[in-house]
Amino acid sequence: MSLDISRKNKCSPMEKIDKFQIVFNNPSATYYAGDTVYGYGWFVLKESVYVSSICIEAIGEAKVEWMTSSDIQNSDEEIFNHTSVLPIKGEKQINDEGMLHSGSHYFPFEFTLPPRLPSSFKGKHGRLRYYVRMSVYSRDVFLQAGPHTERISKFAVIGALDLNGEPDASLPVENDTFETVGSWCCMSGTVTARLKLDKKGYTIREAIPVYAEIKNLSARRIASTQVSLIQNVTYYSYRGRFSESTTLVTVHKGRIVPRGKQTWNRELLSVPTVPPSHLRGCKIIDVQYSIELCIKPSGIARKVKLRVGILIGTVALKDHHHKITCHPLLSQEETNFPFPFFSSNDDSEVFLKDLSLHNMLPSAPPCEENDDIP
Repeated sequence: MSLDISRKNKCSPMEKIDKFQIVFNNPSATYYAGDTVYGYGWFVLKESVYVSSICIEAIGEAKVEWMTSSDIQNSDEEIFNHTSVLPIKGEKQINDEGMLHSGSHYFPFEFTLPPRLPSSFKGKHGRLRYYVRMSVYSRDVFLQAGPHTERISKFAVIGALDLNGEPDASLPVENDTFETVGSWCCMSGTVTARLKLDKKGYTIREAIPVYAEIKNLSARRIASTQVSLIQNVTYYSYRGRFSESTTLVTVHKGRIVPRGKQTWNRELLSVPTVPPSHLRGCKIIDVQYSIELCIKPSGIARKVKLRVGILIGTVALKDHHHKITCHPLLSQEETNFPFPFFSSNDDSEVFLKDLSLHNMLPSAPPCEENDDIP
């Protein structure tokens, strides 16, 4: 009976942790490949607890999965892995364990991303994600598992693609077609179309001037035309591959009468915030982009589609003087000290300059346990 009472009165180290969060120095948790990521783990303890080690892991991983008529195809790839053990700023006890008293404790970390790291990506059948995992270890068995002994927080990476290093990025691209419209029993005539771009390479948030000419040589009215930016993704497994296309941006135009003509003269199509082309550095996901002209005849008739491939990069072409705006998530501010809310002294304890930051929330939500591809 006395043994049962002592067990009930004993509070496990897991239950002594009131808060456990990961905070990045960048509020958007978005970084360029090659950047140094700074952050800290924030613990709020109800009571004193012994800790043997605190481990920080920065991981980048890609996973793909899709279903075929006979089985499920899947594959995974490790993109990046950094592991380090953080120093414990506590009172040293026996067996070299550290005792952390009640209150707030901060454990800064930093790691550098490789310069050729691929961008974060999420599609219908695959994703490439980056996250930081912080784990607390103790010789007490109660601290080996539980919701307060491990935290995961995601961050985004923007991979670099310099368009000046792509041999055909500055060259114009064009395509044309000549197709018959109508149903198999009632052909109405032909439609000719030509699509042209000044160059092949563009950057995020740049406007793409589109040139197109459509001649309706048929007796059927063209109901509408549109130009779209298409993202084409190919997933690879050990036994096959799967492709999908997503329409990102679309510009519409009206009808074309029989024997009529329509011209697109520098109609602008803006590039949204998307990963750069190729997703180089990842072997199981490939991302390509294209501009598609779609012509829809009236009635029952097959659509006429015309595509040209483009490149989307992060560094603009030097010989094209277009005004390029920055990525909306990137901060241009630089500070000499990575933690402006920390004291920069060399004391063994780390303090906050502004006590109101005790209520700071993590800059990115923890990873959900079911955040895997279905």
